[in-house]
Amino acid sequence: MKLTLTPEAIEKLQTKMQKGDYILLDYEDATGPFVDSAASCQLYPSFRFLFVPGDFDQEKLAVYDHVHETPLGKVYMKSRSEMLLDEDVRVVVEPVYHALQLRSDSGILADNIEVRRINPADYEGKTNTTSGTC
Repeated sequence: MKLTLTPEAIEKLQTKMQKGDYILLDYEDATGPFVDSAASCQLYPSFRFLFVPGDFDQEKLAVYDHVHETPLGKVYMKSRSEMLLDEDVRVVVEPVYHALQLRSDSGILADNIEVRRINPADYEGKTNTTSGTC
């Protein structure tokens, strides 16, 4: 899979980014350290960009096992979530509402992508849930 970020998307993402952050394009599938709900199996794609401080426990990030080189930096994804996307994926800013979208030649893959900074204190004591499946 090829991941491209438009200049507008990079500009929007940089507002949440801090030096040394890990950039995650996360699919909420109830696996990984940033699970919001154990019932995350959804009928619509729930992708989000997470900016994780560089000193976050790397072992907990092991589920993000695929790397895409972009002008913004390395974007980490769960390889299992890539099957939900097309071969050539673009992150764009929707022109009317200025929301981030994942698009491909087949159309919009994910609309209104959340962008969030991770506060490690919010995840202290949580275990890395890597065994759940949808």
